[in-house]
Amino acid sequence: MHPKLSSLIWLIALPIFLGCQTKVILVPSGDPVMLAEPVRARVYAFDKDGNLSGPDKVTLPAGWYVLPKTK
Repeated sequence: MHPKLSSLIWLIALPIFLGCQTKVILVPSGDPVMLAEPVRARVYAFDKDGNLSGPDKVTLPAGWYVLPKTK
């Protein structure tokens, strides 16, 4: 292939490929995380007497924190 043509193709393709990048952050197991968007999930909760109830399906809103179970 002609060197100038090859350079032109890379020059055109590079911005397209750079625009498709995503950033992945791995969260260590056990660390709390904040929800970026609403999530529909089945959850357990404690009632007024301290008894565990559920699982019940709820929508957790964006901005809420999800914490690991404490020991």
